[in-house]
Amino acid sequence: MNGCVGCALGDKSLAPPGGILKETENFILHQDPLVPIKGFLIVASKRHIRSVAALSQAEASEFFTLCHSARCALAALEDVTGCTLIQEERGHLHLWIFPKYAWMDDLFEDSLSSIRPILAYAKEHLQTEETMREVIACAERLRVLLNE
Repeated sequence: MNGCVGCALGDKSLAPPGGILKETENFILHQDPLVPIKGFLIVASKRHIRSVAALSQAEASEFFTLCHSARCALAALEDVTGCTLIQEERGHLHLWIFPKYAWMDDLFEDSLSSIRPILAYAKEHLQTEETMREVIACAERLRVLLNE
């Protein structure tokens, strides 16, 4: 890996759990490789850029279309209760599509500020073989939904 997780995913030197779910000319969609929450999706640029402001109009349209397709696929999953989309301008351009589940509402406040504690909880408590099987099965289901 070259030091940038986004670039490593883009050049396929790092494989996310369940593989790449959908690929377009300029972007890839994949399960988050570090956090074992099923359906926690990342839309990442193949180019190493930091901001959506660096995209051409055509790239921006392609980016949003992929984000929209991913969110629609997540909406088809019965246990996803909602999603939060986050794009930061640091590092490699990527957008999180963070799914919400009932277990999150049981353990955490329903707010944007709860996302980091949920991520920490998942890394600490959900790094199991069973959870990874669920993450990969969810990725496979999403791949089917994305290609229907």
